Amino acid sequence: MNQGTLTSRTGQAQFDLKEIIAGEWVEAHFQPIVSLKRRGIVGLEGLIRGLYPKSRDLISPMDLFHQAAIQGLELELDRLCRKRIMDDFRLLHAHEPELILTINLDASALTQGVVGSGYLRTQVFEMGLKPENIAIEIIESDIEDLKELQRFVQLYRSYGFLIALDDVGAGHSNLNRIPLIKPDILKIDRFLVQDIQDDFYKQEVLKSLVQMARHLGTLIIAEGVETQEEAVCLLDMDVDMIQGFYFSRPKRHDELEYEPVIKRIDSLGGAFKQNFLKKIGVKRFNMNRYYATIMEIQMELSVMKPNFFDSILNRMIGDFPQVESVYILDEAGTQISESVFNDDGRTKRNPILFKPSTKGANHTMKDYYYFLMEAGLSKTSYVTEPYLSMTSGTSCVTLSSVFKNTDQKRYVLCLDINTEALGEEP
Repeated sequence: MNQGTLTSRTGQAQFDLKEIIAGEWVEAHFQPIVSLKRRGIVGLEGLIRGLYPKSRDLISPMDLFHQAAIQGLELELDRLCRKRIMDDFRLLHAHEPELILTINLDASALTQGVVGSGYLRTQVFEMGLKPENIAIEIIESDIEDLKELQRFVQLYRSYGFLIALDDVGAGHSNLNRIPLIKPDILKIDRFLVQDIQDDFYKQEVLKSLVQMARHLGTLIIAEGVETQEEAVCLLDMDVDMIQGFYFSRPKRHDELEYEPVIKRIDSLGGAFKQNFLKKIGVKRFNMNRYYATIMEIQMELSVMKPNFFDSILNRMIGDFPQVESVYILDEAGTQISESVFNDDGRTKRNPILFKPSTKGANHTMKDYYYFLMEAGLSKTSYVTEPYLSMTSGTSCVTLSSVFKNTDQKRYVLCLDINTEALGEEP
């Protein structure tokens, strides 16, 4: 075996990486990044494939960069890949001058003392491109020199480049990079995206990332989208842009077809609108049902003395399986009933962290009490934003309502409702 000729990581035929770099045996592929709001392709991710010099068969990027790391050729391979990607992109850019190109940069290359050389900037100008059209994707890696990373980002942002943080949400993702490099774009890893429509925890994590991005002025791209269900769910969570096989597999610049992508965007727009209207209808129906529930319970309570409240709640809770728990506060915000649960409403999580509030508990700092009794809003009912219930350990909302009993004293009836129940179809 010649020096530098190695078996690929995936067990395919051997290749000589030095020969590939010297002969520039690499091929650029592009995957569209789409925006439903703009009804079009807003950018392309530039990807690379190696080529066997004789057969022209493809070599996976995993194999290329694995061998580059072994042989210490990461910088040479990285520069060659960017050169080929930008060379092909300029042909597309000539027809679509507002397209954004995202290119990968392995942050480990920054340890090789190249920060400040301006090599990438020079490459861009030599290709007749503008930094404003280029987003540099910082790939998470084992880089330890965070000062070099920060210096690189500051330098290239000053040139006009966009900065994207890649693989956010992957197992090795370091969220401390976000305040460090202040990215313009967060690229959500496919791990979070896959089957997200059926995974409550993934949805909550992504919602948090989207909310954070809004506060930071950062755009979100979700990559690895393969199904309409995933795409609709991501749009429902206000993700800015989407990328994945659902729209197009990576292709050479001369194989890209825009029309099928636009048709898929239009189809997705119709599905999203239909899903949105259905979701609104379901939530409206369920909230009306919960308001009817709280009114029915109040009617029973209104003709009773407080010492009968517990027995009424225990008798009625079984008629409303969608309610997780119910309890009553007095006018001062003190709980005067036990927390009454449906059988499946009790926490199955750590009983030390998550346990029911009991008689005598103070609820004056809870918004379901405060906004009814102390905020001066003259409200008779209130529904909270979703929160983690310290009673059950689930995400819930609390629907509260003021009522008077036979003594004409004011009380607050509280219903805790699991947030998943809000979206259940009747």
